[in-house]
Amino acid sequence: MASSEGPLLHRRRLGAELRRLRGDRTLEEVAEATLISTSKLSRLENGQGVPLPRDIRDLVTFYELDPPSADRLRRWASAGRSQAWWREYTDALPAGADTYVDYESGASTIRSFAAAVVPPLLQTEAYALELYKVLPAVKSDDSARRLLEVRARRQQLLVKSDDAPQLIFLLDEAVLRRPVGPPDAFREQLDHLQVVSRQRNVSLRVVPFASGPHPGMLGLFTILHYADDRDRDVVAAESHTGERFLEQPSNVLQYLRIFDAITRKALDHDESRALIADINSPKGMP
Repeated sequence: MASSEGPLLHRRRLGAELRRLRGDRTLEEVAEATLISTSKLSRLENGQGVPLPRDIRDLVTFYELDPPSADRLRRWASAGRSQAWWREYTDALPAGADTYVDYESGASTIRSFAAAVVPPLLQTEAYALELYKVLPAVKSDDSARRLLEVRARRQQLLVKSDDAPQLIFLLDEAVLRRPVGPPDAFREQLDHLQVVSRQRNVSLRVVPFASGPHPGMLGLFTILHYADDRDRDVVAAESHTGERFLEQPSNVLQYLRIFDAITRKALDHDESRALIADINSPKGMP
C-alpha cells in the first residue's frame, strides 16, 4: 500500500541507527559476522540500499538488540521497501522531483523562499497550467495533467490536513507583480494566497521591493526540517536541470541564516496581506 511518507526517509532513519549501532567497529567486522557485503552495509548505513528482511534479521542478532529496538529496525526496513503514492507519477515528474516529494513528505517544518513564481504548494490549478506551458520538463498535456494531480495531492496533505507541517513562505514582491495567465486567473491566484495565508499552519510574508537587495535574490530554495533527531535536515535548491539537495549541517545552517536575513526584510503578516490586496485591486493590476 502506498504511504503518505516516503520510503527514503525510513531508509535514512534505518541508516542512522545502523551507523550508531556499529560504533567503533569496522564495516569489515560486521560484514564478516553477518555475511552481508561491506558495500551493501555501506549503502544501508547511508540510507541508499533497499533493506531485505534477512539482512535486518542478521543485524538484529549481531547487535543483540532488545525486542523494542529490533521492532523499530524492522518497521523502518519494511517502510523502506514500501511504494510511495507518487511512484505512479515518476515518469511525469521533473528530474529530482520524486526525491524532493519524498523529503517533503516527512518534514515537520518547511521554509521556502520564492523569487519569481508562486511555490507549488500555494498555486492554483490555472496558475500551474500556465507555468507548465513554458517549463521544458513538461512535454505533453498528459504530463501536465499528471503534475496537477501530484500538486493537488501535496496541497491536500501539507496545506489542508489536520496533521500538516508548519509551512513558512517568503515571497519576493516580484512573484506578485509578474502576471501569469489571463488577468482573471492571476487575480484568482492572488486571492488564493490571501486565503491560504490565514490557515493555522501557514505563514506567508512578502519581501517588498522597497526593502532593497537581499541574499535570496539568487533564486528559490526550501529548507526541510524534521522533528526526529535521526533525520538530517535538507536544503533543496531549484535549477533548470532539477533539484539540488544539500544535507551537510554547515550548508543547512548557511541557508537558515540566509532565510533569517530575508525574513528581516519582509513585511509582517498583515502588511503582506495588505500588499497582496493592493496589487490585486484594479489600480494595482497591470
